[in-house]
Amino acid sequence: MSRDYHLAGAILFPMALVGLACNLTVVAFLNSMPSLNNSFGSLTLSQAIVDSIHQLLFAFYFSPTIYFRNDAMYAVSDQFGYAILTAYQICCLSHVCISVNRFTAVYAPLSYSKIFNKWNTRKIIVGYWILGIAIMTYFLKFVDCALYLPKGTWIFSFKESPACYNVMWYGDFTLNSISVVIVATLDVAAILKLHCYNAKHTDAISAQRRSRQMNLVYQAALQGILFITELITYFLLSGYAKDKWQAFGLTSISWCLVNGMDGLIVLVFNRDFRRQIKKFL
Repeated sequence: MSRDYHLAGAILFPMALVGLACNLTVVAFLNSMPSLNNSFGSLTLSQAIVDSIHQLLFAFYFSPTIYFRNDAMYAVSDQFGYAILTAYQICCLSHVCISVNRFTAVYAPLSYSKIFNKWNTRKIIVGYWILGIAIMTYFLKFVDCALYLPKGTWIFSFKESPACYNVMWYGDFTLNSISVVIVATLDVAAILKLHCYNAKHTDAISAQRRSRQMNLVYQAALQGILFITELITYFLLSGYAKDKWQAFGLTSISWCLVNGMDGLIVLVFNRDFRRQIKKFL
């Protein structure tokens, strides 16, 4: 049994550490990216910060708790569960705002700079951070509910109560599923619009600009696909797990991966990041 706990903690820690490193790299280098010195860059920076918080908690609380099976760390798991779920909720809202940003850039390019100016972008970021914190504070502090790590387990679970059951399915799964549907709809619409535009306009002058625009839309779309996958595995497929390792992979591992991959996707889809990192190294 001890060996299984050590292995589970040892698997989770490096994954969270890599996710943390990717997102911190985005935070460190984003302001020096000329192509991201705009509203989309500010939203991406905000997302990388909250993803870093999420991965930090996974790497330095969740993983050590599993590895060492420390009673004191298990005892405060509801507080860390609140922090982790709040970070996840803010990240979901961030994805919605990024997709709206891309949709506006594609369908209303002339109004984009006015709608997503620096001041409005700051208000949007502050707004969804406050909203995410308020939602999770109400669900996990003012309702008879908590997300905690049961002693001797590897998976965060909701407290067993009627109120917590409603929070799990309606406040968490349904709310985030709605966010994912919005993201998917806006991203698909933006991709279709760009493909149609590229087919009609083949001039070399704006080809580079269209390519960069397409990369940003694909970045947002891929991040949305990962969130859809995580919701399906965590809430639906995990119920069919045949053993503890399958359950661990479909819940804790997938939850860790989805936030860690956010930073990696940003690095992969932005050539300026790779150039700046290479220059720095």
